[in-house]
Amino acid sequence: MDFENIIFKARDKIATITLNSPRNFNAITEELLADLGNVLDICMDDDGVRVIVIRGEGRVFCSGADIRALKKGIDDKDNQKLVRIVRAAGSVGRKIRTIRKPVIASLHGAVAATGCALALLCDFRVAADDVLFIEAFLNIGLIPDMGYTYALGRYVGFGRLTEYLMLSKLLPADKAYEMGLVNVVTTKENLQAETTALAKKLAVLPYDAIALTKTLINQTVFPGFDQCIDREAKYQDLLSRSDNYTEGVDAFLDKRPAAFNKKEDL
Repeated sequence: MDFENIIFKARDKIATITLNSPRNFNAITEELLADLGNVLDICMDDDGVRVIVIRGEGRVFCSGADIRALKKGIDDKDNQKLVRIVRAAGSVGRKIRTIRKPVIASLHGAVAATGCALALLCDFRVAADDVLFIEAFLNIGLIPDMGYTYALGRYVGFGRLTEYLMLSKLLPADKAYEMGLVNVVTTKENLQAETTALAKKLAVLPYDAIALTKTLINQTVFPGFDQCIDREAKYQDLLSRSDNYTEGVDAFLDKRPAAFNKKEDL
């Protein structure tokens, strides 16, 4: 089946989903999220698929939200543009966690904002040594979405969670490995081979045991995930109406520091 924004292939029990918008660095859009959600549904229903790999075409895995699309929503006075993207991202995040099959994120280059959340919600992460996790929501006046706060907090704890979210710190592959965010760090040249080797190991394990193991992990580690997704949409809806959000998007596109100088009653 063909999709506009992704490439989908399934072979030898392994489904590979490639984010395929390299010209805009695989930025998150409503259209890409719709394709991703649809193909995850296909994988969920296909008994021949035992493992899912998500990767990015081109120079990076994912650059986060498409800021130009957000700008168009602002210019069109369509504050629900952002909310629609957040809700669609939340839906994809839920599918990644509830699908009863292992999902591997194969990462290279920038893994930014919602792209970070996408990676952290997968069951495994294989990273090239050029990976840089970039947390940048606050830079455009927004909160993290796609369950990012919830997922990151499960890996790093309260102190580092606050530090990375509020200070938008960069996290290279080696540091991410030390903190337990990625399972494997390899060279970019060996990334596909390492990812395939892990996928093949998982593909031959007993399906029912894998499925129930993931269910237990969700029940143990992600018990409040759905509530977090719902709150994100509510809070982003409030922020989508703020002047600071407009300023953040304009500053990003103008490649200048943002001037967040207005307290707003949200």
